[in-house]
Amino acid sequence: MTGESLRVEFRRQVRERVLDTAATLAVDRGWDRVRIGEVATESGVSRPTLYREFGTKDGVGEALVQREAERFFGGIASILENTDEVPDGVRLAVRFTLDEAADNPLLRAILTGSRSGDTSLLPFLTTRGDAIIAGGAGVVGDWVRRRRPDIRGAVVDDAVDAVVRLTVSHLVSPGLPHPEAADRLARIAGCLLSA
Repeated sequence: MTGESLRVEFRRQVRERVLDTAATLAVDRGWDRVRIGEVATESGVSRPTLYREFGTKDGVGEALVQREAERFFGGIASILENTDEVPDGVRLAVRFTLDEAADNPLLRAILTGSRSGDTSLLPFLTTRGDAIIAGGAGVVGDWVRRRRPDIRGAVVDDAVDAVVRLTVSHLVSPGLPHPEAADRLARIAGCLLSA
């Protein structure tokens, strides 16, 4: 390994350790009560190193939410690759997302607050969640374009963006059981993509 690759690997390990610590603290206490110095200490990382890597506490929160989103995107991509029909793929992807979110302690803390009722990480998923929306739309949109090359790109982009935003809405404000929400969004996707 070269010196450069060792530095990159070390930096990746430091990021993961910091994010693991931040996730544990956010679930236990709520993001508002997490102090950046505490994250540094419990991670075994100096404050200057943490600030260089993430910038601010918001930078840590954003990275934390993004890391969880990337895990979801990987699961969604695996589900979609084994599915040929667009409505079926949307149904399975939405169901996976809703079920996984319900079982994920960090995402539960983000959506409904930690044990303390704190929801201060929620904006990283919603109002400041452009990267999350874009990432989800990218995974699903690429899959739809491969399955249905006959549909214009702009139509795919618009339909997928709407379905991803509706899925996030169901995460934030659940109103239907997961199977019903997944069926509804699959029907919506079918209508939008056949119009």
